[in-house]
Amino acid sequence: MRKDASDLDKTPAILAHRGGSAEAPENTLAAFRTAKENGAIGVEFDVDFTKDGRAVVIHDSTVDRTTDGSGPVSGFTFEEIRKLDASAKHPLRDKFPNEKVPTLEEVVELCSSLGLKMIIEIKKGTQAFETAQYLSNLFSSYQLHDKALVCCCFPGVIYQVRKVDPAIVTALVWWRDSMSYIITGGKELFEIDSSLKVAVLSFFDRIWESALPWFHDFVGVPILSCAKEHVCRDMLEMWSGYSVEVVTWTVNQLKAKDFFMECLDCPIITDCVRRDSVWD
Repeated sequence: MRKDASDLDKTPAILAHRGGSAEAPENTLAAFRTAKENGAIGVEFDVDFTKDGRAVVIHDSTVDRTTDGSGPVSGFTFEEIRKLDASAKHPLRDKFPNEKVPTLEEVVELCSSLGLKMIIEIKKGTQAFETAQYLSNLFSSYQLHDKALVCCCFPGVIYQVRKVDPAIVTALVWWRDSMSYIITGGKELFEIDSSLKVAVLSFFDRIWESALPWFHDFVGVPILSCAKEHVCRDMLEMWSGYSVEVVTWTVNQLKAKDFFMECLDCPIITDCVRRDSVWD
């Protein structure tokens, strides 16, 4: 990455997706420690907010997939979500028992102490201004401007972060159906029962794709975090012309890692930091 993106210019770089979910329960303190042990230079993790406004590190909008609880993250107070076991459904739960859903501050403190760069993905698209103010305070309190960046698939969040604190490096998360995801709240196109709705959503996605260079000019996003299916040499050269660095996810297969890192010189976000890790 570019040098203003917190030293992630040591390309090709390996960044641990959710802390490296093949090697430890995702988005837990154990995962971030393991990522460091396995040689990652940085970690990517996800942030959502509890009912009482605490920033916690968890990927899904619900706790069902990764914990022994059930329900939306926003339906739990911090005290309630803290009682859940964040390793309950991971294949390595016996090795990492009783991991808790960590706060963003806990993760920031740990990663800073380990010397890990941080990609902080905001999962919530609402209350963008309040989120931006919170992040600005966090970056100032922990001196994160040269250690972390903020990414999101919601353009409004990126805009507000850049507006509130231009010193925070930002990245837009994009894949070909990202606008459909935003409009439908994460519902896949094949789950929609109307072909007309699918056509309209696909149209919006193509419009958004063509507008990405304009969005970069307007907001000044220096990094595009892009699904691996859309990354090729021509695409990288196009974005390089806009002085935008591309990071790709989620690259888990060994041959794919070698292709992106050695052939394309593109930083990757992976669940499998170790070369012998396997994750479907």
